[in-house]
Amino acid sequence: MLGILGIGAYIPRYRLSGKIAGQVWGGGGGGERALANYDEDSLTMAVEASLNALEGQDPARVGACLFASTTPPYAEKSNATLLATVADLGTEILTADLGASLRCGTTALRMALDLVKAGTASHALVAAAEMRMVAPGTELETLLGDGAAAVLVGDGDPIATFEGACTVSHEFTDIWRKQGDRYLQIGDTTFIRAYGLDKHLPEAVDGLLAKLGLKREDIAKVAYYAPDFRTHAALARQLKFPESAMLKEPVIGKAGNTGSASALLGLASALEEARRGDRILVVSYGNGAEALCVQATERIEKVSWERGVSAQIALGRQLSHYGKFLLFRRHVETEVIKAFTSLPTMVREERQNFRLYGQKCQECGAVSYPRRHLCWKCSSKNLTDYKLSRHGKVFTFAKDHLVPNPDPPTVMVSADLEGGGRFYAQLTDCDPAQVTFDMPVELCFRRIHEGEELVNYFWKFRPLASP
Repeated sequence: MLGILGIGAYIPRYRLSGKIAGQVWGGGGGGERALANYDEDSLTMAVEASLNALEGQDPARVGACLFASTTPPYAEKSNATLLATVADLGTEILTADLGASLRCGTTALRMALDLVKAGTASHALVAAAEMRMVAPGTELETLLGDGAAAVLVGDGDPIATFEGACTVSHEFTDIWRKQGDRYLQIGDTTFIRAYGLDKHLPEAVDGLLAKLGLKREDIAKVAYYAPDFRTHAALARQLKFPESAMLKEPVIGKAGNTGSASALLGLASALEEARRGDRILVVSYGNGAEALCVQATERIEKVSWERGVSAQIALGRQLSHYGKFLLFRRHVETEVIKAFTSLPTMVREERQNFRLYGQKCQECGAVSYPRRHLCWKCSSKNLTDYKLSRHGKVFTFAKDHLVPNPDPPTVMVSADLEGGGRFYAQLTDCDPAQVTFDMPVELCFRRIHEGEELVNYFWKFRPLASP
């Protein structure tokens, strides 16, 4: 059966509340949005979601990787190929970047399903992520959230089967960003609502229901795009679905409008609430609208949602003050590390630095990282590739107050990994005062520095997530 084999979500831990922004710009300041850390971008968030979606799956079976975002780190260079590399997918794989429209996430999902259906790939991975920039002090600042979602589709034993899709395309200018622009521009919100959302979303929904021969009462859950939480509630009435079909806690209420990732995050949230046989309708928006329908199978009740949407929303913590937001987004001038970057070294060390492979001695079993010519324990040359675990415990740590950092101090950690190996890296997403010996940590893929005008990525530690 063709359908969803795995799904993953990623919502950054920081939250920017309207109250914090209101202390600077005035106003009541209601609601909150998810805020990516200073070392995150759309690609690192897509990696997080993809690794969650691939949990328990064989990456060697994935034949296509699609990355959807209107805010990719590179305008010319394959972001999808870097995503596939970090996810340790094979090299004989189709990769593609999609963007421009906020419905590129669902478009990528449709393309992935078509690739599998056509026999081009057995499994296909889709990731959508956004980190959109808006001018400080504007209304959009507390409405647009950061986040990512990933879906693994293929033939096999899915958690949800694919029922069908319907797309409507309309030339419509509501939100835009020209080449070279730093910030988003937005048109009249009343016009956008009346001639965009209120027309395009129902058109896609009605088209899909007619195509599948279904009524609104046949849909158990519906997840749809909205620009803000208030409009999201109003659209529920506009779309005329039963109240029972609405998500208990829409992602937009806690994470904000996550753009092209919002529909897939909504899908992930709906699957958490789903039971066997439930039909889920997912609707995205942008120069028209796109609706997809999936039906949950018996496998849905066996899925672990330990890293699901609701769990990640619960882990959110408020940014201490607005100044950190300005530093994280570089709205104010800040010192940035411009280290030397060697392109030949990046190629030579790809397997080690991106795919996270060390070596294991076949004589004594010692694990080495970084890679070396001789075993550090017995000096044997009989070393083989070894995939490192991303989980471990802190062995020792140090706090550096001199290294430039938007969120000082820089905490360096040496941790012993599960299955062997000791890894040295920065610690992120953590209150430095809480760092201690034997603290459980996990590796996450982050921006490390900018050298030779490249974005340099590497692995950092963060505290193991716990409610």
